[in-house]
Amino acid sequence: TTWYRRIVFSTVNGTICSSFNTTPIVVTVNTINAGTIATDQTICSGGDPAAFTSVAATGAGTITYQWQSNTTGCGGSWTNIASATAAIYNVPAGLVTTTYYRRIAYSTLNTVVCSEFSNCIVVYVNNVSPGSVGTDQTLCGNNPDAFTEITAGTGSGVITYQWYKNTTGCGGSWSPISGATLATYDAPGGLAITTYYQRTTISTL
Repeated sequence: TTWYRRIVFSTVNGTICSSFNTTPIVVTVNTINAGTIATDQTICSGGDPAAFTSVAATGAGTITYQWQSNTTGCGGSWTNIASATAAIYNVPAGLVTTTYYRRIAYSTLNTVVCSEFSNCIVVYVNNVSPGSVGTDQTLCGNNPDAFTEITAGTGSGVITYQWYKNTTGCGGSWSPISGATLATYDAPGGLAITTYYQRTTISTL
């Protein structure tokens, strides 16, 4: 911010007189620092991200905010989030797509509005699909055939598996089978009671 004035000189017969009586004027600079937001997160699909933390913006004028998001990246096209005008933002639960966020800070001084963008952060969504295995068997003996995989499990991260079993039904209480962590499972012989199996697909991101 800088002040200015004009000096008037009058030169007569080599004598110089000056006047500082002009009214000073000021050019006020509306400074702004956008502050920062934090931090990247990873959630399971449909989860509830933690509220973002922030360092508040500073400026010469009155500070206000607007949060924006997109699903394409920090260099993507941004959309304002309705009613997200506080210094911090808490993403609602139920997020199913990896989403990027930034905050615009506005400084309003003498009706002049200046703005700056914060850093960009991302909430990674770890989607997982269980795939499928088959099929039901009925035994005369007591050695089931190895279970086959119809569709592989998929996810945003590294895929691993865990097989479970129970003897009460598909809605029963499941127990993990020790060491059964492959895509397929071959139940050992000696089965003497009707048994239910399922495979859990785990995506680690």
